Amino acid sequence: MEQKWQKRLNQALALLEAGEIAGGLEGLEELKEEYSGNTELEMQLVTIYHELGHHETALAILDKLEAQCGGQSEEAWHEIAVYRASLYIDLDRLQEAMDILLAIKEGGTDDYRVYALLGEVFLLEGLEEVAIRYLERAAELAPDNEEVQYLLGKLYAEQGESGRAMEKWQALKRFEDDAAILLERARMAARQGEFETALALYEKAAESEEVPEALYGAGMIAYQTGNWQRAVRSLARLIEVDPDYVVAYPLLAEALWKLNMREQALVIYERALALHVEEEELLCGYLRLVVTMEEWARAENALSRLYKLDEEAAAYWYWRGRVAEVKGDKEEALLSYERVLSTEDEFWDTRQRYEDLRQQINGQ
Repeated sequence: MEQKWQKRLNQALALLEAGEIAGGLEGLEELKEEYSGNTELEMQLVTIYHELGHHETALAILDKLEAQCGGQSEEAWHEIAVYRASLYIDLDRLQEAMDILLAIKEGGTDDYRVYALLGEVFLLEGLEEVAIRYLERAAELAPDNEEVQYLLGKLYAEQGESGRAMEKWQALKRFEDDAAILLERARMAARQGEFETALALYEKAAESEEVPEALYGAGMIAYQTGNWQRAVRSLARLIEVDPDYVVAYPLLAEALWKLNMREQALVIYERALALHVEEEELLCGYLRLVVTMEEWARAENALSRLYKLDEEAAAYWYWRGRVAEVKGDKEEALLSYERVLSTEDEFWDTRQRYEDLRQQINGQ
């Protein structure tokens, strides 16, 4: 027979799933107060608050459970300890989590969660090899747990053990369609230089779920392999999905430029600059295009922004020189290039341009 509180808990969860956050949280709070001391409910509330990211609330319930758990079974203590360690990890209290988990392990346990959580702690500490050993033990104890198998495969892939990674991932039911697995496979293929495979996997991941990383990966690989139209398709979709994904803009603009869609390329750069991301690299990329097209009003505007960033920067003086050179003002160009060279910054082709200009002037 369903407990009264279970029906109300289900109603609160339904509200949360429907996006009615305030109502759902209010329902949870009422249950927490009304059924205080109900261990079964409170353990469920710990899990729910944890998943919602309300870690401090979940921890407060655990503290209360632990205080009232004096005469209860070892199993109850174990559950509380495992939940506490998991919460400590999310609260970045890694040493406390590790102390709890190692104590449980030393006492003897076949609970895969203990080893999985230890793997997570050591991974966060940057000790990947230790993390892998604990995750391998977790996988032995729970061979059907897909989350552990996925994470273990991810770590194998990052260490260059592609065969072992694929072995773990291929055992997962979601191997062919899950966006996260497709992304990991794409990254692994790219690291191995299998760019066509990587591109296909990134595009498939983007089709199954429009994850920005998948769209950017597809766009980047397509650009690197000269597939300009495929690059434009993925990157244009990316900035539609996430307009603040700044690194996508210059790549999209350059792909459009390669397709001889010059005005569209400039517009994309200008959209990025309208985000007020005052990045020197972004302005330099834009200036390269507008100088080539002899769009002087646009060039002067970009130069003004570079000047405001840093009036002594090599980038500003280089592009001021480039504009002057294309306009035929060789003396102004020389003076600007000299400013770049005085910074002792080997900035692109400044020295070669400077020497060529000097020869032209001296040969007149």
